[in-house]
Amino acid sequence: MTRTVQLAAIISLSTLVLSGCGGGTPDPTQATSAPTSTSKQSLAPPINNPVSADAFKDRPCDLLTPAQRETVGATKPPKADDSVLGPACVWGPKDSSENTRVSATLYTKPEAVKWERFFELKDQNPFFEPAGELAGVQAVHTHDEKTAERGGCTTQLGLSKDLMMEVAVNLPLKSPDYKTPCKVSDRMATLVIQNLRAGG
Repeated sequence: MTRTVQLAAIISLSTLVLSGCGGGTPDPTQATSAPTSTSKQSLAPPINNPVSADAFKDRPCDLLTPAQRETVGATKPPKADDSVLGPACVWGPKDSSENTRVSATLYTKPEAVKWERFFELKDQNPFFEPAGELAGVQAVHTHDEKTAERGGCTTQLGLSKDLMMEVAVNLPLKSPDYKTPCKVSDRMATLVIQNLRAGG
């Protein structure tokens, strides 16, 4: 499944991430099913230390510095996009056979899924793996296949109860981390969190 199709699935947990291969996040938009009872116990881990992304909403390509991107060879000029979920950026690999593609998307659009709802819809993701905290932020691994063992992984971050974001990677076959790509998406996500906290 391509990332374009899976995007239609993030907007299909709801009614629809960035196009391109790699990563994997079926549908971070809200689903149209009936609302859940407010008395129902939350499935999502609590977010105790919210992180603001306000400083980067107009400049998502600054979420990673050139030096940080260079650690995985994502050195092509960044491409910003106003995606269906919110502001996004793709950092392409210097050499797609050798280096990693990285992307990040802030879920700022009204239709983008929120943290609690994301967990309620977890069964609609082929791969959904809670990852604990990264730099103090709750994280989840998702992918558009049942396992994340073929170069692609998306690290979903709960920045606050009303704001999520994703950091996705696509690794080349010869990468030593090809079968464990979530390690790389987590590493990139941790750098993004550090930059968010610093405020750019």
